[in-house]
Amino acid sequence: MPSFVVGAYASLPQGREAQEDYYNLLGGQPWVSGTELPFPGDLAETAGRIWLAGILPAHWRGNTITVIPGTMQHVWKDPNFGLASPDGDGRRAALDFMTQVRDALADFTQWRGSQDVRFVEVHSAPTAKADRRAMAASLEELAQLDWSGAKLVIEHCDKYVDGQKPEKGFLPIEDEIELCEQAGIGLTVNWGRSVVEGRTAATAVEHVGKAVRVGVLSGLMFSGAGPEETQYGYGWIDGHLPMSPDEPTSLMDAAAIAETVRAAGEQATPLDYLGAKVCVPKDATLEERLGYLERIYRAVVS
Repeated sequence: MPSFVVGAYASLPQGREAQEDYYNLLGGQPWVSGTELPFPGDLAETAGRIWLAGILPAHWRGNTITVIPGTMQHVWKDPNFGLASPDGDGRRAALDFMTQVRDALADFTQWRGSQDVRFVEVHSAPTAKADRRAMAASLEELAQLDWSGAKLVIEHCDKYVDGQKPEKGFLPIEDEIELCEQAGIGLTVNWGRSVVEGRTAATAVEHVGKAVRVGVLSGLMFSGAGPEETQYGYGWIDGHLPMSPDEPTSLMDAAAIAETVRAAGEQATPLDYLGAKVCVPKDATLEERLGYLERIYRAVVS
């Protein structure tokens, strides 16, 4: 069984004390192997890295970092920003940003006393203008950096589709699969982001299948998506909806999860990690927050 990673940051309660209790609760679950950490988030500052290094369960060895929060913060300010930017300044700014991630990871690893971040998930920004050749050049440069034992993976986001409002609008998965082949790295599929792209649950299975046929699928993260406005945002938001029936409008139910896992299982080499990342109601108790994640895990392994 691959590592099972929880994107706990999406369901974190407010306040350090409650967050520490939540991480302790997750650390007591034998099915959780690690967490997905957002950058910038707590990793951005020394104090946050020290806190994370101390509070994350010591036995978690399957942690990942996602740079999508910082990537989108930059894209909103500068539409040329991105590792796949055809604009030289925009691509250089993204590479500088990734150097900040590298440095933060090195510091976190030192405070942690362990190289237990296994993967850093990168993305093919910018919106509507991402270029495969520019992304290839960026991956070559990133490969020269010391990632403190972690491996780079491309996490697919929704591609740019004419006539459809993009959430991310990055490269098509076919281009990213080819890039992974060339660079010798893996690809991670986020269920909800694929579904936001295709407007159907079938897109997630299709994307997994394409990566599996080439043998580059490394990770599979389950976040929900759906067509209707909810407490988590507008319809077709990349909002990490819970699975159905926890969120009735979500297209991610147990059957859809099982079908996607079956498709991933067709790959000759096993996945490096599976996982879940969902938002929860703001007033949810710690046990309820855990429940939203555990029900996805049960669907994955059933």
